[in-house]
Amino acid sequence: MIIFIIFSLIGTLTIFVTELADDTYFFDEYVQRTLQQEQLFFISDIGIEAVKNILSQDKNGYDGYDEMWAKPIPIEIEEGSLSILIIDQERYLNPNILINDNEEELYFNTLRRLFFLANIDDYILYNIRDWIDKDTTSSGGEEDYIDYPAKNDVIDTIDELLLIKGVTKEFFYGDEKNGIIGLKYILSPYSNGKVNVNTAPSIVLMALDERIDASLAQDIIAYRKEHPFKTINDLNLAGVSGDIIYNIKDKKRLVDVKSQNFLVKININLGDREYKLTALLEKRAGKITEKWRVFY
Repeated sequence: MIIFIIFSLIGTLTIFVTELADDTYFFDEYVQRTLQQEQLFFISDIGIEAVKNILSQDKNGYDGYDEMWAKPIPIEIEEGSLSILIIDQERYLNPNILINDNEEELYFNTLRRLFFLANIDDYILYNIRDWIDKDTTSSGGEEDYIDYPAKNDVIDTIDELLLIKGVTKEFFYGDEKNGIIGLKYILSPYSNGKVNVNTAPSIVLMALDERIDASLAQDIIAYRKEHPFKTINDLNLAGVSGDIIYNIKDKKRLVDVKSQNFLVKININLGDREYKLTALLEKRAGKITEKWRVFY
């Protein structure tokens, strides 16, 4: 009987110790995760503040690839490392401007040229317009969706385009074999709508005016590498005719030489783990504001 009681006590004590060990393990794991999460937020703040500092020092009146923000930024810290990439959004065209009453026709025609150059079916442009306009009446595109209604509001993220009828992965990501340049690389909902001629890719420059062909677009890009444009009139120095400059300047401020919105991508290596942070910063009147940030 005594032996039975002793074994029962040993068994109970073993279970208690095991459960205590399990609880201790999970508690330690929780503490480590919490500490690492706090460390991650702290390090991400370092990265964002570094970007803000770089952008705030830019006082030359233009934004171009010759500036520090346009180059990859590595940062070594005691806990690990950060790799920062800053992408201005005014290098792209913003489809949300399609519902701006003052610029709808201008932007629609510019986007139609862009889609033609990118080998993307032009009916998708009509679908995009009906996706973001405020009414439920078709303006040449689709309003009727089976699994969900058309949003009838602005596009919030570039990935949202995949919800729009006709936007296949081929049209979204591009297909080099078929000469398709993906929408992901020519549109941005974060742009203020003005194309920065110092950072816009060739295809966006060509979309600004039908007289800007591939050759002239390359001349613009080659020139700005050594001589960033400080005013739109400086395009003349890159071989752009006065009437083209007048045309794009007259298009209700469609172009600019500076950028306002910057998408920041930060890779954080912390111990044996890698984290990704994306944030949107706005530069307005010398003030840098963080609009949002997301961890992946």
